[in-house]
Amino acid sequence: MDLPSRIILAVAVNAAGLARAAIIAALTCSLSPNAAAQEFSALAGAMRSNDPTGTSYAWLFSYSTDISEHFAASFTWQNEGHIPDHHRDGHSVQLWAQTRLFSPQFKLSAGVGPYRYYDTTSANSGGSYDDDHGWGVLYSVMANWYSSSSPWFYQLRLNHVETRSVDTSEVLFGMGYRLKQDGESIYSGSAAAGAAKRDEVTVFLGQTIVNSFESETSTARSLEYRHAFGPVFKGSVAWMNEGDARLIRRNGIVTQAWLEPSFSGDLFTLGIGLGLYIAVDSYHENDHGAFASGILTMTTTYRFGPNWIGRFSWNRIMTNYDRDTDILLFGAGYRF
Repeated sequence: MDLPSRIILAVAVNAAGLARAAIIAALTCSLSPNAAAQEFSALAGAMRSNDPTGTSYAWLFSYSTDISEHFAASFTWQNEGHIPDHHRDGHSVQLWAQTRLFSPQFKLSAGVGPYRYYDTTSANSGGSYDDDHGWGVLYSVMANWYSSSSPWFYQLRLNHVETRSVDTSEVLFGMGYRLKQDGESIYSGSAAAGAAKRDEVTVFLGQTIVNSFESETSTARSLEYRHAFGPVFKGSVAWMNEGDARLIRRNGIVTQAWLEPSFSGDLFTLGIGLGLYIAVDSYHENDHGAFASGILTMTTTYRFGPNWIGRFSWNRIMTNYDRDTDILLFGAGYRF
């Protein structure tokens, strides 16, 4: 089978998941700079599962924006910890109903949305494990306490996940930060600050972690070019080498579309990217040629001076042959 046919086949296999993920990202992150409120929060806590019954840790990152006074939308990445035969995490978009009770500083919210999960499970046939992908529903109740003098706030959250596999419940607590998104004017500059740069080249070094029960690791590296088409939409092309993690020895070309708004005068960004990873895996038992997999990435940057930035990217490679990986990359970039 030639490379174009391999790509078409891989896209067909992953199309449903990638399309839903793209809708999730677009609904959540295609934000207006004039949105009433945007927030980022990080929480940690405990998880309990049923069938099998077990307990573990849990943590999540969440980015939310108000739609109106009483409704909001959010994108969440959640890790549900480790229980026997299941190491699961995933992402969700949720719609929220919210109200402020007793005080303007206290907000109570309830949300629901689809949950795309990635679960390392015991193998059904052959091998030592399977990378199971599927869909469920995430239900949440949340309470926020805001400071009247600081952008920081406290958050308590209860989650319940229902899937065709394991159902879980989580109790999480943490902190969040209220954000001020930039508009198109950052590219024209002002008397106080120069214009933001649209192009970026970044060199990365980090670690590959195989989504298996042993979590095999290797050194990863990447070189990426990124272009900003506006204050939110970006595109990138990169070369990525995942190293030799015993189960995979993979490298290839990554192309992604991004929703990556900037904040506080282009001081930092938060983003999510979706795309294709056209790679060669020397350890692929049935295919040593180039093939395509899906890739989902969360990224953040901080700007040092007018041109230099530091970037962290967490890449999830979504395969159809039980070789999913997380690639955690730290990079130094130059904007021009």
